[in-house]
Amino acid sequence: MPPTKPYPILSYGSSGDAVVLLQKALNLAPTNLNRLEDDGSFGPLTHGRVVEFQGQRKAVRDGVVGPATWAELDSFVKEVLKLIDQHLGASPDEDVQRQRIVDIAEASFANWGWGAGGAVTPDGSQRIAAARGFGPSIAGRRARQGGTTLASIYAMAQVGGLAAPNCLSITSEMENVYQQDANDPSRRDKINNDIGSWCGIFATYCYRAAGLKVSSEQVRTPSTTHFTSLRSGEAVRKGDIGVMTPGLNHHFVVVEDAEPGQRVYSIDGNVGNPSEMTVSPWNSVISKRFYLRNTLASKSAKFLRPKFAAFK
Repeated sequence: MPPTKPYPILSYGSSGDAVVLLQKALNLAPTNLNRLEDDGSFGPLTHGRVVEFQGQRKAVRDGVVGPATWAELDSFVKEVLKLIDQHLGASPDEDVQRQRIVDIAEASFANWGWGAGGAVTPDGSQRIAAARGFGPSIAGRRARQGGTTLASIYAMAQVGGLAAPNCLSITSEMENVYQQDANDPSRRDKINNDIGSWCGIFATYCYRAAGLKVSSEQVRTPSTTHFTSLRSGEAVRKGDIGVMTPGLNHHFVVVEDAEPGQRVYSIDGNVGNPSEMTVSPWNSVISKRFYLRNTLASKSAKFLRPKFAAFK
């Protein structure tokens, strides 16, 4: 269980749940160091990460996590606690597991997504509009709308590399790129160098938060070990993953195949300018939507059914 406020003062040699919370929170913050193992042991790697974070916040770099450092970490701690609340753990029952995946996706939409109408959320809120920045520009970057939340999703999905450190902020150049026509050949490469096409990362997050041991690579480049590819027109089930191909490579979590042969309802982690929903274009948001089967067929879409036992 996570500790409750006031959090204890931590330093080199500390251990326990408070250190786990600290390590998880630090993994959401920007860093030039390696990701921490959340093992509950305040060793040299955690100490180095604390000192780095304190320097970023222009605080005393003493490696001691007291009230001031906890206060600076507050937004990251809140996201960690929300993730812990949503993390349901694995179940041996496939139907229960499928419902958990959908529950995670639904909770993510409710907490961090956009509703009908696509109104822009208040600057600095936890709701994600990943193509937008807000506030002043510092060193050519602005805070990304919902960036702390986005970083928490990436952390749960265990995504590293170039994209993860970019979650918290965005350049003005990239804000303009997101507004470009989707057919611009340079647009996708630029976006992939920003935070990537994070639809598959969101699906990975939903799976991992539901208790499945799956990587984003297994979702984005599925193997027969972990997934079954469904036949064209075959009924899908909640918790399956849809993939729009070729070229788009857009992933979405299936909520319901309510009208077999007509519509598939989903929650998508990265929506931009879809023709069948109301969200404003190119804001890279979490949203509910539906897909017409005819549209899916025209885009050579496919569905992947997880082999749940392979992820446990």
